[in-house]
Amino acid sequence: MTRTTFVLVGHSLRRIRGVLLGLGLLLAGFQFLLTQVAGYLLRRSAFGQLSALVPDFVRSVAGPSTLAFLSFGGIVGFGYFHPIVIAALIGLSIAIATEPVAEVEIRLVDLTLARPITRDEVITRTVLVVIVAAGAMLGLMAAGTSLGLACCTATDVKQPSPRLVASLAANLAAVMLCWSGVTLAIAVAVRRRAVGVAVSGVTALAAYLLDYLGRAWEPARSISALSPFHYFEPTALILGQPLSGRNMSVLLGIAVAGSAISYFVFARRDI
Repeated sequence: MTRTTFVLVGHSLRRIRGVLLGLGLLLAGFQFLLTQVAGYLLRRSAFGQLSALVPDFVRSVAGPSTLAFLSFGGIVGFGYFHPIVIAALIGLSIAIATEPVAEVEIRLVDLTLARPITRDEVITRTVLVVIVAAGAMLGLMAAGTSLGLACCTATDVKQPSPRLVASLAANLAAVMLCWSGVTLAIAVAVRRRAVGVAVSGVTALAAYLLDYLGRAWEPARSISALSPFHYFEPTALILGQPLSGRNMSVLLGIAVAGSAISYFVFARRDI
């Protein structure tokens, strides 16, 4: 990486700084409020009542993760696998990863490459911006959780450990990087940003639904392994299991593979 690459990174970050700051503070605030929700339910001994309201068929589908979720740690950790939070972060990854095709579409890439810059540096810039964005988002979320636990939670409550919060954040960051790699591989092969966003978004939705079917429906369980979300298991972390090196390797491997494909395709495409 050259100095020029970091100049491109700085330029891209300045363009999206408002989105990063707004979304980061919103998610951090949500994490903070979840700690207050968990404390409120605990003070009213509501977890046992909520557990009794869960139908038997839901228990059979979800397994022990149901009881894990209906706990103080489960409520606090829910923000790291809430579907809306996942959708927001994947949407951010898709928006950033389609920047190269947006520059091709508006012909900005012509001005960029008129300088002593290689096409590889354009992709490297995007990869670094995604990494910085993922770190910022998950860092702010973890800070919101930590602040809520430190300032507004009784000392006698069994709180989620910092290691658990870090594992949940790392797991979600791996999902962001995974979909940025997939999106890069798709985006560099099309000519319009809208097409890249649409295809990537539909692919992510299809993968999420496939994983959901695999967890709830036995006949779909074997093919659900094709979904990257199959390797995203935050409830296992809440149940006390360590962060799976295999799952992280698969998610990051997809990110690396998608990025490698994007380097190859972008270097040879007509722009």
